[in-house]
Order: sequence, then C-alpha cells, then structure tokens
Amino acid sequence: MTPAPTAPAGTTSPQSWVWGFGRLVVYAYYRVERIGGPLPTGALLLVANHPNTLIDPAVIQTIAERRIRFLAKSTLFERHPLSPLIRRSGAIPVYRKKDPGVDTSRNLEMFSAVAASLAAGEAICLFPEGTSHARGRLEPLRTGAARMALNSCAEGHPVSIVPVGLNFDALARFRSRVTAVFGRTLDYADLAAEFAEDEATAIRALTTRIEHRLKHLMVEAEPRHDLPMVERIDRLYAAARGASRDGRERLGRRRLIAAGMAELRQKDPARLTEIMAQVEEFRTSLARFRLRERDLDQRIPTGEVIRFTLREGLLALLLGPMAIATVIVFAIPYWLTDRIGRGAPNLQKRTLRQIVGGGLIHGIWIAAIATSAGTRTGAAAGLAIGLALVALAVLGTLAFERESSVWRTVRAFFALRNMPLRTRSALRRRRRALADALDEVRAWIENRNDD
Repeated sequence: MTPAPTAPAGTTSPQSWVWGFGRLVVYAYYRVERIGGPLPTGALLLVANHPNTLIDPAVIQTIAERRIRFLAKSTLFERHPLSPLIRRSGAIPVYRKKDPGVDTSRNLEMFSAVAASLAAGEAICLFPEGTSHARGRLEPLRTGAARMALNSCAEGHPVSIVPVGLNFDALARFRSRVTAVFGRTLDYADLAAEFAEDEATAIRALTTRIEHRLKHLMVEAEPRHDLPMVERIDRLYAAARGASRDGRERLGRRRLIAAGMAELRQKDPARLTEIMAQVEEFRTSLARFRLRERDLDQRIPTGEVIRFTLREGLLALLLGPMAIATVIVFAIPYWLTDRIGRGAPNLQKRTLRQIVGGGLIHGIWIAAIATSAGTRTGAAAGLAIGLALVALAVLGTLAFERESSVWRTVRAFFALRNMPLRTRSALRRRRRALADALDEVRAWIENRNDD
C-alpha cells in the first residue's frame, strides 16, 4: 500500500472534498476550541486519545492547519455506511486481531504506507489506545506509534511527535464544546539513539512518554456523572476566585479537579460525597433564581444598561425573527434527530447517529421543502428556497445561540435586581466557603502524595 496520490495542480483531490464535508459537520455540531501552537512542518506523527469514533479525526483535521492522514481499523473501509468517504479520505487501514475475518499479516502494508508517508514529509495521526471509547480516561497505549517514529528515525527520516488531547464537554449534545489541545513536540532523541541497541526497551520508554504527555492534555473524568460535576466545581471556583476564562487555564483547573475527585474517591469517599452535596445544593439555590455562578458578581452601571438595551434591542429586531424562524422550520427534523439518538446503546453511537442521521434528516427536509416549492413556482425558485433554508439553518442557529445568551443576561439582571442584598451576600459567602474547601482538599491531597 502506498500513500494516496497528490492531486495535480489546479485540481481538488478527493481528500479535500471529504475533509471539507467533515469540517462542515464538525462546525455545525460542535463549538470547537483549539489550544496550542502551530504544528511543525515535515514528517509528523500526531497521537491522540479517542473518545468519539469517527468524529475525532474530523475534529483534528478541521483545526490542524495542515493535511493529515489517519490510521483507521480496516473494517471501516468495507463494512460501514461511511466506507466510501473513509476510502477517499487518504486513511491507512489497520488490521486488528479483535476484528473477525481480518488478516493481521497485512499490517506489513500499513507500516510500509506509514513509513513512505513519513519519508515524504507527511503528517500521520493515530489513536494509540487502539480503540475508541467514552470511559473518560486514557487506556493503556499500544506501542505502534513509538515503533513507527523510532523506525523512521532509524531509516534517516526524523519525525516530530505531537500529542493531542480531545476534550468533549458533552459528547452527544448539539452545539456543545470540544477543546482540542495540541501539546509541545515530544523530545525523544535519547531513545532514538538507544533504539539501535535495544529496540524493545526504547519502544516501551517512548510509549510511556507519549502516555504521560497525553494525560496532561486531558480531563480524565467519567462523562455522564463525574464530568458534569467537574464543570460545576470549576465554574463555582473560577467565579469565586475571579479566575481567567482562558481555555488553557480552564483545562488546567478541570484536570486538577478531576484528579482530586479520583483521589478523594479512593482515599476519603465520605469527604467527596460531602463536597459534591454542597456543590449541588449551591447549584440548586442558584437555579431558584435562574442564575449562574458568575452572575452573583454583576454590578452593571446605569449607562452600560442603557447601551446594552439599545444595542441588543436593535440586534434583536434582526436576529430574533431569524432565530424564531429557525426553531419553527427545523423543529421536526431536530426532534427526529434527537429521537434516533436516544435509541443508541452508548454515548459514541448516539453521537454518530445524531450527526450522520441528523445531517441526512435535515438534508431531506430541506430538499423536500425546496422540491415542493419548485413544483409550484419553478425550478429556479425551488433552488433559491433550498439555498435560503441552508443559510437559515446556519445563520439562524448562530442567531439563536446569541439571543439565548442575551436573554440569560437580561434574566440574571432582573433576578439580581429583585434579590434581597442579604440573599446575594449569603450566596457569595457560600460560594467563597466552597472555594476555600476546595483549596483545602487540594493542599491535603498534595501533602498526602508528598508523603
């Protein structure tokens, strides 16, 4: 197997069409945040965790800023509804023992294809856990990535290794956030030299380094119950301490909170239960007033209120009808998408069903309306209506998100205006006390680990 041919100048390769479609899907379903500097040029090996099946490659390619070739299990090339896209994406098949009927001897072709791509200065991405899962923790890594990098170096083609941490706030929720963290290039020059004398030891050592670096780019928390609690604690703590909303700092806080929860669950579960109950009680208190953690600090001067009202009022005249029209026009396909997702056996399959099924349902819905209109008013008018509906789906979603945010701000403003000052002060004191308790827990855990 050889690398996919490059399209001649002035043409568009099949990979461009495939990844263009993938980029559209990713930006439609998620709010994507990228952390980290630009990727190095030349031969590159990206190693990433794998929480979201076929969506992970699309997320990475969307924000990588250079063309990536992915390794994918061989069964996806023949036995999957998306096989035509996968075959045209430039992906390289991996033949796994766990897949029935697979000839694992063909992995020689896979290693040969990877070696040829790296020798040509291309970028390869693989998921060294060996399988996709939504358990919220990094599984033990396979040694393939380390073997590929060290073999390439031994053949005279140095390879940069960059770890990528994929962090989904809510794997299957429409318009939730995914944060992709591109780490620093891994230094393994010492192991490349050792590889000539002891291949197995060098491969194991490099695999351990990759695993260690990947863990520092991830929030390791069970996604259904622990991750939402991590996010609540982070919002509470960040508001109490006036912490930055910078993505990298937010990720660092959440990593520490998740690690602290895991440590407490093992060493002092009663204390963890107490803290979680207090955080939930505080959240419930805020919910009574329909407030968020940071709303308690709002003190908006009268002049700013007037400017906000004039600005947002004028924008609402434009964006409000667009948002309402989007909700009305796409209510049925949105509901159908949600229903097919709810029948999935796990989070990953639910996400894939909603993204693929939702795309098809919305596409068919738009086509049906445009066709119906075209039969009455002509093909040109039908085409125009179809394009207008596509634009409405995109712009209307953005308008809905913005106006929803404005409404939450307005609601919080009036809730605070009607809240007794004593109640507001009490809530802020409780928030500060919880933040102090979290700092105490962190210090306790650090002291125990030092011992």
